[in-house]
Amino acid sequence: MGFWDRWSKLFEAGEEEGPRLKTGTLLLILLGLGVALLLVNTFLSPGSKKAAPPPAPLEAAPESGSLSPEQQLGSRLAEILNRIRGVSEVEIFLTQGLSGRLEPAADEEQSRRLTSEGDREGGNREITEETVRRTHVILKDQQGNEQPLVVEEGEVRYRGVLVVAAGVEDDAVKLCVVEALQALLGLPAHRITVLPR
Repeated sequence: MGFWDRWSKLFEAGEEEGPRLKTGTLLLILLGLGVALLLVNTFLSPGSKKAAPPPAPLEAAPESGSLSPEQQLGSRLAEILNRIRGVSEVEIFLTQGLSGRLEPAADEEQSRRLTSEGDREGGNREITEETVRRTHVILKDQQGNEQPLVVEEGEVRYRGVLVVAAGVEDDAVKLCVVEALQALLGLPAHRITVLPR
């Protein structure tokens, strides 16, 4: 007996099979509703498969407060490079090398102990013991947050920079862009890549 024969027998009404018709019809209706709900959900679901919009260029960001320090610097550098004659539509990507170094203040205690010993045979020996104990100075604000007291703060260093801009096909313009980035970031020329848009 095939699949369709079983289904048709399930829905056939007989004299002694009266309740079976009601149960079979109810099952068919529920199955149809379930399939219909799945299809409606598939077609009407909020764009879960929509592609994300491409990221906006750094110089087009409206608020500088919401940008990371690298993005803020990249945006500022793009503004400066756009002012160079022949350069336009600048986008910059900075690769961070070392983050800024913080030198915390420390209390230092030194103690020195000198011990001289003599033995029975007339020999003398001196023992010098030095102890250095260093603890960092911690400041506590009114809310109870603790932070170390910073004596010196180092700058963030970058490993390299990528510039994509219109107008840098000309070697003289490209050299101007590289020299400007060398002066601004302190990077050697081999860590600066300038590509035409």
